[in-house]
Amino acid sequence: MWESKYANAGMDMKKLLLCFIGKIWIVLLAVLLGAVLGGGAYAVSRVVPESKREYQAMSKIYLDFAADETGEVYQAYNGYTWNDLMATDPILDVTMQYLPEDYTREEVAAAVKAEILSDLRLLTITVTTHDAGRCEQILQAAGQSLVERGNTAREFRRIEVIQTTGAKPVVADARWIQAITAGAVLAAVLTLLGMFLCYVLDDRIMVASDLRQVTDAVFVGYSGAGERLEKDYEANLDWLRKKKGKIAVLSLRQKEAVGEQQWQQMCEADGVVLLASYKEVHAVYLNYVIEQLAVRECPLVAAGIVNADGRFLSRYYGGASR
Repeated sequence: MWESKYANAGMDMKKLLLCFIGKIWIVLLAVLLGAVLGGGAYAVSRVVPESKREYQAMSKIYLDFAADETGEVYQAYNGYTWNDLMATDPILDVTMQYLPEDYTREEVAAAVKAEILSDLRLLTITVTTHDAGRCEQILQAAGQSLVERGNTAREFRRIEVIQTTGAKPVVADARWIQAITAGAVLAAVLTLLGMFLCYVLDDRIMVASDLRQVTDAVFVGYSGAGERLEKDYEANLDWLRKKKGKIAVLSLRQKEAVGEQQWQQMCEADGVVLLASYKEVHAVYLNYVIEQLAVRECPLVAAGIVNADGRFLSRYYGGASR
């Protein structure tokens, strides 16, 4: 009983590789475009509107702790404690006194960050806002409130501002290489996936393995791909005629329907040889024609490929086709 093999078609990896190599320029072009787009997108992302641009200023504060009843320095103050203290009323109230009325407590509390980086006696105050002038004013007011804290709190002998920097724009880390590399890699992956998908969906007949995915009929050879292949093709065709008798040769084209007279000739012959035009006839259409042959009980004895690409076949067969 005749059975279609098209649904169980496998994949010719050598053909796949050669097809990819022939279109490697597409991948290289995609990598170049991806790198340009990745770098461009990163450049655009770094352009921050003036209204959203952040400024940052910093002060170093020296904390001169007083001795407690046991003669030890107060160790309760750490980075987390100071960050919380800066937003509490005893310090924030004094900070607000040194600022104009258009400042809000919420704005000041959100802008100020206090942390102990290493030495317990050295406090770092960082102020971040969207305006350079307000950034410096908040930093100055915070420093003055801490100086007053050092004069009034029993835990300190004094608190002194020892270093202050002006407000500077916050600059994001430059990651040009990462952005360009990411764009190039993403473009290459997407292009390769797209090419692979196109290969899977492209069922045009190119080599003998494409025919074997559709039919078990013997392969008669390639026509139009060079003297050696043409000679083998003609010899195989002559051998089939001597062995089978009357042979009907159907040169199949994708856009040309098989005429009724051709069907009659094939049914009257002792065997049919189907020739698919290279890279034009789709396997699914070839499978359809073979099914029609089976319905009409026309014996298919061989299949071949015409108008083949000699250069591609030479690479495919390792030069043996020349």
